[in-house]
Amino acid sequence: MGVEMSEEVPAVLEWSDLPNRRELGRKLDQLALPADAKVLMGRLLSTTANVAGRLLDVGRSIIDFVLGMMKRYPGTTLGLIVGMTVTALIGSIPLLGFILGPLVGPLLTAFTITSGALSDMRNSTIERQIDLFSAKLDAALCRV
Repeated sequence: MGVEMSEEVPAVLEWSDLPNRRELGRKLDQLALPADAKVLMGRLLSTTANVAGRLLDVGRSIIDFVLGMMKRYPGTTLGLIVGMTVTALIGSIPLLGFILGPLVGPLLTAFTITSGALSDMRNSTIERQIDLFSAKLDAALCRV
């Protein structure tokens, strides 16, 4: 699973396989999200960083990664959304939410994410995707 680290570190990361901003903007517009969330994600889409004299589209990489994860693992994404929503609802109960929110919220979120991930594992080869992501992450960390 591991990628061997070389002693030679390239100064430039190539992210040529990323979709362009217009394409990602179109995908964001198609999501069933409130307008405020779309505006914030649009701002993130235009975020760049100057690294070693080269301009990198960091926001574009993040949005592409998030949309890819939502597409590959819909059960996990749904579990995260449901868990966070119910946690927020429990936390908003007067007096009782102040006590239950910090105790039940993380457990409920972990449970819903886990059940969504188990659903994704039954429906796809998640291990292969994790290995592929790990290899890409290792390769990116070796180049930095």
